[in-house]
Amino acid sequence: MPGFALPGINRSAPALAASALIMAVSACGGSASGDEGADGGAQAGRTVQTAYGAVEVPADPQRVITLSDTSLDTALYLGVEPVGTSSARGGNSAPGYLGEKARSVPLVATVREPNIEAVLKAEPDLILAAPNLEKSQYEALKAVAPTVVPKNDGWRQPLETYAEALGEKESFEEKFDALLDRAAGAAGGGDPGTAVVVRWMPSGPLVMNAANMPSDLLKEAGVTIMPIARELEAPHSDPLSLENLDRIDADRIFVATLNAEGEKALEAAEKQESFTRLKAVESGRVSGVDGQVWSSSSGPYAMEKVLEDIEAAYRG
Repeated sequence: MPGFALPGINRSAPALAASALIMAVSACGGSASGDEGADGGAQAGRTVQTAYGAVEVPADPQRVITLSDTSLDTALYLGVEPVGTSSARGGNSAPGYLGEKARSVPLVATVREPNIEAVLKAEPDLILAAPNLEKSQYEALKAVAPTVVPKNDGWRQPLETYAEALGEKESFEEKFDALLDRAAGAAGGGDPGTAVVVRWMPSGPLVMNAANMPSDLLKEAGVTIMPIARELEAPHSDPLSLENLDRIDADRIFVATLNAEGEKALEAAEKQESFTRLKAVESGRVSGVDGQVWSSSSGPYAMEKVLEDIEAAYRG
């Protein structure tokens, strides 16, 4: 997929960008109300509760834009091919783990902000945005079409909200429950011991919160997550120094790297005595995993990939 630029947005003035979009939509005869959508509400079919209140969405949305890895993942999993999406974190294409499933979906945003002109051109009737979307960007997007910004009470809630907005709530619940059933046996039964998920960065490993999707699936499998991960309030810890690696001294360590720099940093750490003394390292129970999946997304396809990695780790 070609590189992606954002000619339609002023990074230093998101409020002005929002105003410009509202003016552009109004000039084209669209609605400036996210509750009605660009067609004045003719297709409104149900109400979805979001972080910005109740939003009326079409009964059968046909032109969906997804502005996060997780909303894209969820839409594709439910059989909906979006007319636009955002690039993955740090990349210029859709998330690599989605492969051919997302290859033909046009880019209309980066992970940080939408391209105004591209969003307008896609003519969406529903926009599925990421949790914590800035209010100024929400105001701009809801001028084009009903915009769903999920509340962020745990990683599962956004998936449920996207499914409801797409009119696929029952189908999603059935598929999601099946994934949880699979997770229950992913570690092979018995006592799988302790584990921790870390993302390796040049500055050191970041411990991922036990409430994130991968650790939650490990818990479903009967694994005990290390205390440092359970005690976190943020999505991940500050980088740990090599002197503090004993805090991740679990029976099994899942190491996610996002880029080549992270991989090189991990290779350097593997030569350090403090790293080699970890019991997971001594027993060969360190699993390298895709950082994009294990630390950036939480959609159903990402869940499948995480489950495959867990099953492979405990099978070995």
